[in-house]
Amino acid sequence: MAALSTVTLTVLMGPVAVAPAPKAVVDALDGATVTHAVGTRSGFQLSFTYSKTSPIATSLLPMGFFDPMVRVVLVATLRGVPKVLADGPIKRQDVTATGRPGEHRLVVTGDDVSGYMDVADLTGFPFLGMPPFARVAAMMAKYAPFGVVPVTIPPPFQPVTAAVEKYAHQQGTDFEYATKLAKDAGHEFYVIPGPAPGTNTAYWGPQVRVGAVQPALTVDMDAAANLDGLSFSADGNAAVLPYAHVKVANVSVPVPAPEVTLLKPLLAARPLVPTRTKLLETDRMPLPEVLMTLLAARGTADPLTATGSMDLVRYGQPLDARSLVGVRGAGRAHDGLWFVRSVTHTLGRGSWKQAFQLARDGFVSNVTEVAP
Repeated sequence: MAALSTVTLTVLMGPVAVAPAPKAVVDALDGATVTHAVGTRSGFQLSFTYSKTSPIATSLLPMGFFDPMVRVVLVATLRGVPKVLADGPIKRQDVTATGRPGEHRLVVTGDDVSGYMDVADLTGFPFLGMPPFARVAAMMAKYAPFGVVPVTIPPPFQPVTAAVEKYAHQQGTDFEYATKLAKDAGHEFYVIPGPAPGTNTAYWGPQVRVGAVQPALTVDMDAAANLDGLSFSADGNAAVLPYAHVKVANVSVPVPAPEVTLLKPLLAARPLVPTRTKLLETDRMPLPEVLMTLLAARGTADPLTATGSMDLVRYGQPLDARSLVGVRGAGRAHDGLWFVRSVTHTLGRGSWKQAFQLARDGFVSNVTEVAP
């Protein structure tokens, strides 16, 4: 366990089952960086400084302790509350020998548990009579030794085909295929570490923008402020309206994008109007597939974004990606609820900081106030 003022960082390592890292590894640890973001898998990076007489140089590196595919679990604790930040395999190892005593450097970079899902190419594996969400659940079952629990949600529009008529074959690795199926359905596929060390949730379903709201990010409010900085951008090119055609009695009929706001309600009272339209090639698809393609084309891009950074000792808890947070003190156009698109944790001795990106559909909140 590395002491980080009011923060502690626990490093667990092993082939599949993990155990606390040796004292020499913890003592050499300079810092850790962990990133969680929408649209990409999570990743971590650890940096170490050691001498040529350290156990890292004499035994751990030679015996493969930091080799690719070794599992790493990072648990950060802030004021007695633990948070699993990362769980997954090392994918890259970089060593720099400077020639100066005590200045050898080791940097290991890794992915979340989905890194184990991207190893074996299983192209051609058949799935008889199984819709996409069932295929993903079946694929995830083989990762139970890594504590993976699948959560799969069927898409709102699903074409029905008989097993004898057509059955699916896997394309690529489990990660590639699950990601492709999610994209085709307008869904997401990602892995969340925790809540307990050694456990993970593999989520396949629509992007969810409802639920509990995290404590407000506050700027320009004297002692209540908890941010180092916050900036906003509005990008008109991100507002795109897709449309498609479906064949009805050999006549192409235009179909607009369906509005599904149950899990993704509007966060702004004045959404930015789309500045572009996009025609999709769907003439030969049945209507359910057309609707799925339209949902996928809408994507997760939001025209209004915010970026900032903060010290978690001041904020009080880690900010989670893929959830809602309130903003206060930025003015009427930008206050209110936002969706957290990405967070980057940076831990060093004596500090735990976060950089983040927020997103929503436009200006002026549709809620009158947010809780502190």
